[in-house]
Amino acid sequence: DDEVRSPDFSCFGHQWTVVIYPGGEEDSKEGYVAVFLYNRSPESIKAICKIMLKHQTDPSQRSIQCGRGDKILNFAAVWNNACGKGTLDFVKRETMLTYLNN
Repeated sequence: DDEVRSPDFSCFGHQWTVVIYPGGEEDSKEGYVAVFLYNRSPESIKAICKIMLKHQTDPSQRSIQCGRGDKILNFAAVWNNACGKGTLDFVKRETMLTYLNN
Protein backbone atom coordinates (compact mmCIF):
# COMPACT_ATOMS: atom_id res chain seq x y z
CA ASP A 1 0.00 0.00 0.00
CA ASP A 2 1.34 3.42 -0.95
CA GLU A 3 1.35 6.02 1.79
CA VAL A 4 1.95 9.72 2.21
CA ARG A 5 3.41 10.86 5.54
CA SER A 6 3.42 14.31 7.02
CA PRO A 7 6.64 15.60 8.47
CA ASP A 8 6.81 14.91 12.21
CA PHE A 9 5.29 17.71 14.26
CA SER A 10 5.22 18.48 17.97
CA CYS A 11 2.14 18.86 20.17
CA PHE A 12 1.89 18.53 23.98
CA GLY A 13 5.54 17.50 24.17
CA HIS A 14 5.10 14.56 21.80
CA GLN A 15 6.13 13.98 18.20
CA TRP A 16 3.32 13.01 15.81
CA THR A 17 2.84 12.12 12.17
CA VAL A 18 -0.22 11.79 9.94
CA VAL A 19 -0.22 8.95 7.42
CA ILE A 20 -2.59 8.98 4.44
CA TYR A 21 -3.15 5.93 2.25
CA PRO A 22 -4.56 7.40 -1.00
CA GLY A 23 -5.44 3.93 -2.29
CA GLY A 24 -6.84 2.85 1.05
CA GLU A 25 -5.63 -0.01 3.21
CA GLU A 26 -6.23 -3.72 2.72
CA ASP A 27 -9.58 -3.58 4.58
CA SER A 28 -10.71 -0.19 3.18
CA LYS A 29 -13.79 0.09 0.99
CA GLU A 30 -12.97 0.31 -2.72
CA GLY A 31 -12.14 3.90 -3.73
CA TYR A 32 -11.68 5.22 -0.18
CA VAL A 33 -8.70 6.96 1.43
CA ALA A 34 -7.45 5.76 4.83
CA VAL A 35 -5.93 8.23 7.33
CA PHE A 36 -4.23 7.72 10.70
CA LEU A 37 -2.46 9.77 13.39
CA TYR A 38 0.58 8.18 15.08
CA ASN A 39 2.52 9.02 18.24
CA ARG A 40 6.26 9.03 17.40
CA SER A 41 7.46 9.66 20.96
CA PRO A 42 8.95 7.07 23.35
CA GLU A 43 6.13 7.65 25.88
CA SER A 44 2.48 6.75 25.44
CA ILE A 45 -0.12 9.49 25.78
CA LYS A 46 -3.87 9.80 26.20
CA ALA A 47 -5.34 12.43 23.92
CA ILE A 48 -8.45 13.55 22.11
CA CYS A 49 -8.14 13.85 18.35
CA LYS A 50 -10.26 14.68 15.34
CA ILE A 51 -8.95 14.45 11.77
CA MET A 52 -10.71 16.91 9.49
CA LEU A 53 -10.64 17.76 5.78
CA LYS A 54 -11.90 21.22 4.84
CA HIS A 55 -12.38 22.57 1.34
CA GLN A 56 -9.55 25.03 0.58
CA THR A 57 -11.58 27.72 -1.17
CA ASP A 58 -15.29 27.07 -0.58
CA PRO A 59 -16.34 27.33 3.08
CA SER A 60 -19.90 26.32 2.14
CA GLN A 61 -18.65 22.79 1.38
CA ARG A 62 -19.14 20.46 4.34
CA SER A 63 -16.10 19.38 6.32
CA ILE A 64 -15.23 15.69 6.41
CA GLN A 65 -14.00 14.35 9.72
CA CYS A 66 -12.87 11.26 11.56
CA GLY A 67 -13.55 11.19 15.29
CA ARG A 68 -15.87 13.44 17.24
CA GLY A 69 -13.16 14.98 19.38
CA ASP A 70 -14.88 13.95 22.62
CA LYS A 71 -13.30 10.57 23.38
CA ILE A 72 -9.93 10.10 25.08
CA LEU A 73 -7.75 7.72 23.06
CA ASN A 74 -4.58 5.93 24.15
CA PHE A 75 -1.69 6.41 21.72
CA ALA A 76 1.00 3.80 22.37
CA ALA A 77 4.66 4.76 22.62
CA VAL A 78 6.71 4.93 19.43
CA TRP A 79 4.91 4.59 16.12
CA ASN A 80 4.06 1.20 14.75
CA ASN A 81 1.30 0.02 12.46
CA ALA A 82 -0.86 -1.12 15.37
CA CYS A 83 -1.02 2.12 17.38
CA GLY A 84 -2.43 4.66 14.93
CA LYS A 85 -5.85 6.22 15.43
CA GLY A 86 -7.95 7.02 12.39
CA THR A 87 -10.14 5.28 9.85
CA LEU A 88 -9.87 2.90 6.91
CA ASP A 89 -12.70 4.70 5.06
CA PHE A 90 -12.10 8.42 5.66
CA VAL A 91 -13.44 9.78 2.38
CA LYS A 92 -13.82 8.76 -1.25
CA ARG A 93 -10.60 9.43 -3.14
CA GLU A 94 -12.35 11.57 -5.78
CA THR A 95 -13.93 13.75 -3.07
CA MET A 96 -10.56 14.31 -1.40
CA LEU A 97 -9.00 15.27 -4.75
CA THR A 98 -11.82 17.76 -5.38
CA TYR A 99 -11.28 19.35 -1.96
CA LEU A 100 -7.51 19.58 -2.47
CA ASN A 101 -7.46 20.76 -6.10
CA ASN A 102 -10.01 23.60 -5.97
